[in-house]
Amino acid sequence: MADDFSLGIDASFADASSRRRRRPARKAKLVATEPLLDLDEQATEVAEDPISARIINVFLVLQFLGGALLFIPGAQLFRGPVRALPYLSSLAPLAYYLSLRDRGSKPVAAGLVTASLLLLALNLLHPSTQLWAGIAQCIFQLSIAAPVFWASTAVRSPRALHRLLILIFLFNVAGAVMGILQVYDPDRFLPAQFSQQLRDDYLSSLSYIGNDGRVITRPPGLSDVPGGAAVAGGLTAALGLCLLFRTRRALHAAGLLAAIGVGFAVVYLTQVRSILLMTVGASATIIALTLRRRQFTRVAGLVGVSGALLMASFLWASSLGGEAVDSRFLSLRGQGALNVYQEERGNFIAYTVGDLLDQYPLGAGLGRWGMMNAYFGDPSAYQSEPIHAEIQLTGWLLDGGFLMWFLYGGAIITALLMVFRIAGRRQDPELGEAAVCVGAAAVFVVGMSFAGPAFNTQLGVLFWFLIGALHGSEGKPWLQDPFAEP
Repeated sequence: MADDFSLGIDASFADASSRRRRRPARKAKLVATEPLLDLDEQATEVAEDPISARIINVFLVLQFLGGALLFIPGAQLFRGPVRALPYLSSLAPLAYYLSLRDRGSKPVAAGLVTASLLLLALNLLHPSTQLWAGIAQCIFQLSIAAPVFWASTAVRSPRALHRLLILIFLFNVAGAVMGILQVYDPDRFLPAQFSQQLRDDYLSSLSYIGNDGRVITRPPGLSDVPGGAAVAGGLTAALGLCLLFRTRRALHAAGLLAAIGVGFAVVYLTQVRSILLMTVGASATIIALTLRRRQFTRVAGLVGVSGALLMASFLWASSLGGEAVDSRFLSLRGQGALNVYQEERGNFIAYTVGDLLDQYPLGAGLGRWGMMNAYFGDPSAYQSEPIHAEIQLTGWLLDGGFLMWFLYGGAIITALLMVFRIAGRRQDPELGEAAVCVGAAAVFVVGMSFAGPAFNTQLGVLFWFLIGALHGSEGKPWLQDPFAEP
């Protein structure tokens, strides 16, 4: 069913794009295993590498649906390997694409990412490095950044990128809908066990009393961590808004509106205010990039729809969560978003830029923070004690000092500038509109790095995958030899 819906939306988008095109191009010969969609002459299908198609399908399934394996009773015994699957699915394709003779070009940001990974490896020589945890951190960071090196070869056309964006949207819809179901029927839809890494007292703090007097656990979605559905909800709302005005079919538009409402509602029910702010930021990015494309009528629609759904979904969530939801989010209006951020996360920035920068200007040694320290760190290494990193800025400083800020931060800024440039390409509407969606997701991830170490999670994998895929779609390498044999 998801495949049929994806194909239907794709066809609708192609039909909408055809009305805006003026200069026809020659038709390319189609090599595909699925039914033809109605496309105009310029948006022709290209030959796709069947291996790439399978790799990307497995990659996306593990990124967004792999957490569902933890719903199996007793799966906590294998939580480590299950949680490693999304990162392995990001790292493994690198070997295949490096073996191709024609690997195509890479985004400019890939050079800065390479430099940051080299700096990371160099810090293994730091006297305070925890060796095994440090080696694990190097591999872990390579797995997060790996898609920027292979996605531009795997995704070769705007059409393929559109389809991937739709799949990513649908997978996040699944997580958001699961989150709503977990509020309505927790006995049936909550996982059998939550992560054993969470203490009982902390777990109890991740629940609240709902409007009907029952205890509501912050919905985990397709994960085993309370509140985990918030990310799926935020991405559902952002990508749904991006796709909404690109379909002409009433049924698809209704489904997208419902999905956006579910996305916003599940963010409210998880009570994660930072994700709500990042979702609003992603929506503002969509509006800004649409303005850049001079689609003024669409901008008015985006403002109206996003505002209406933001309020309607709040009323829905409030009817379920009651005072706990009201007080959590209405304080944003009273105190202001910046003041709330300053109270909850601003002190971590001040601590990082002040105390930690003076103490570790060139890094603190690898393996001293995050999950790699938790899994592989040596608790007896008193000279390399763990350091808490609440936000990404702190993690980068610990791993490579201020140089890591310039290298990895520069890579992110370069990637965002590429998105901004491509989104303004009015002569290629299909690619430009895909860039708007990529920009929304990218801003969401970058914003989350100021609330947590987003580039040490699957959000970082998603960011670099979309950047690589957008670059590959722009390059039109199918006009050359599409795929060289290894």
